[in-house]
Amino acid sequence: MSYIDRNLLPDEKILFRTKKHLIIFFYPLVLAILGIYAYDYMRNNEILQHVAWAPSLIILIFWGYVGLEYMTSEFAVTNKRVMMREGFFYRHANEMRINTIFQVNVDQSLLGQMLDYGMVSINAFGAFDAYSMIAHPYTFQKAVNEQLDKLVR
Repeated sequence: MSYIDRNLLPDEKILFRTKKHLIIFFYPLVLAILGIYAYDYMRNNEILQHVAWAPSLIILIFWGYVGLEYMTSEFAVTNKRVMMREGFFYRHANEMRINTIFQVNVDQSLLGQMLDYGMVSINAFGAFDAYSMIAHPYTFQKAVNEQLDKLVR
C-alpha cells in the first residue's frame, strides 16, 4: 500500500495519480554505456585491470539510487488535497488542501513537451513547493484546477 493510499481522509477519493517520468533513467543509462567502454579499456591496461570492477560498482549504486527515487515518488490530486511525496534517503513530502492553493504552474523544456514531463510548482497561501520530472504535468495541473473550480461554484 502506498503512502498516498495510507493517508487518505474519510470520503477522500484519488482523482489523478502520477509518478516521476522514466526520463530520470537517462543519465544512468548514459553512465552505463560509458562504463562499458571504461571497463573494456581498464581490462586491457596492466595497471588498471585490478580495479576494472570500480566503474561497475559506481554505476550499480547510481542505478539503485535512481530506481529508489522512481519507486518512492508519488503525486496525487484528490477531491480534498494535493499530495506529493518523493525520495528514499532524503524524503520530500507535501500535502496541501485544495482550498489553500491559488496557483499551479508547469515548466517544460522542449524535450519535456515531446515526452510529457516537467516541473510542477504549487503556490498556496504562505507556501511554495516545486517537483521536477513529473510525468503528465498538464493533466496534474488540470485535475487541480478542476477541483479549484468546484470550490468556487
